[in-house]
Amino acid sequence: MVTEIVVAGGGYTGVWAARAIARAVRAGTLDGVRVRLVSAAPEHSFHGWTAEVITGHVRPERARVPLSRLLPGVEIIAGTVDAVAVDEHLVHVTTAEGPCALPYDQLVVGVGSRDATAPVPGLAEHGWSLKDQDGLAALRAHLAGLTEPETVVVAGGGFTGVEAAAALAQRLPDARVVLAHSGPQALPMLRPRFARIADYAVAQARACGVEFLPGARLCQVTAEGADLGAAGFVPSTTVISTIGQTPVALPGLERFVRDPSGRLVTDRRLRVAPGIWAGGDVAAVPHPSGDGPCPANALWAIYHGKRIGANVVRAVQGRAPKPFTFPGLGQGASLGVGRGATELYGVQLTGWPAWLARWFFFHWFMPSRTVALRTALDWVTQSHQNVHAGEPAICSPYSAKSSVPWSTLSGQKA
Repeated sequence: MVTEIVVAGGGYTGVWAARAIARAVRAGTLDGVRVRLVSAAPEHSFHGWTAEVITGHVRPERARVPLSRLLPGVEIIAGTVDAVAVDEHLVHVTTAEGPCALPYDQLVVGVGSRDATAPVPGLAEHGWSLKDQDGLAALRAHLAGLTEPETVVVAGGGFTGVEAAAALAQRLPDARVVLAHSGPQALPMLRPRFARIADYAVAQARACGVEFLPGARLCQVTAEGADLGAAGFVPSTTVISTIGQTPVALPGLERFVRDPSGRLVTDRRLRVAPGIWAGGDVAAVPHPSGDGPCPANALWAIYHGKRIGANVVRAVQGRAPKPFTFPGLGQGASLGVGRGATELYGVQLTGWPAWLARWFFFHWFMPSRTVALRTALDWVTQSHQNVHAGEPAICSPYSAKSSVPWSTLSGQKA
């Protein structure tokens, strides 16, 4: 009798979970097991290089790897998970050939999250996405097609927003790049404990020409620009949202407990229920320290996937699953080559040490060693020149753009 394992989602959690299970099958420690992974995209997207893809330092294809290459021994189902029938142990999927139902004995839920577009009218229609690879490709094409100086609005003052704004300022040296954030300071998640690297990141982004607009909440996006509430309306054809993510809710899982943000609540072993596991952005996994849930980012999703994969193997073998114990590594951003802002095990790093630490760890955690090596070689061979005609020069801390009054954009008095 075949033990059916279904993995929903081709993101970090799904890939690393499926990989762990498939390796156990190949090693002969699991017999009679079939592993299927359902993904609407044929490729796994590595989001770590988003800023570098914008600037042109990393080729877009280096951030995508075919799932079939990453997961030998795993059957890839190209389709969308429509619902889970828990009582029947079935996953309902729509493929190009039509609907089908996949039986499961063990189900891994790693469907991730989407850009939180619903709270902001017009964002889905007129905004640009950094999370979705198709959206990032469309943004790059849009930027390449600009023929005159543009105003670019980045909404959201977290790591992604600051990093993206700095990358855009480098990519478009003649453009006006405005970072709108609702709080009094950017990078609030670092303050006050890691205020030094937060202040460094803000200073480096400003050196690249980024203008920070505190107290500005994205209220609406139109074809003409962004309504930033009390901060006024900013005319722009390029409004990029980094204001947060919404976990994907799979129909059929409503019976299980969710946290206030809509994430499935798991136990310390990443179980939602017997035979159902969840990790990544879709799951509220207890932090090993006991201080709330784990952060929602790629590194945590990778380690969720690793532990889920190992626990599924143990469950199939009839052994008890182990708790999730990864304590965290840190967080970091690149504001340009040689200008990193990183917290590593609580130690604050800036400049070249921070940039190199991030560069090393991002290559280390790329799921394909071949692609990681090629990406590293790209940096070596292309670091001394612009990758393509029109790609930006590396901005210098001493080349900040001259300040222009905000009133020229918003129509308000300075």
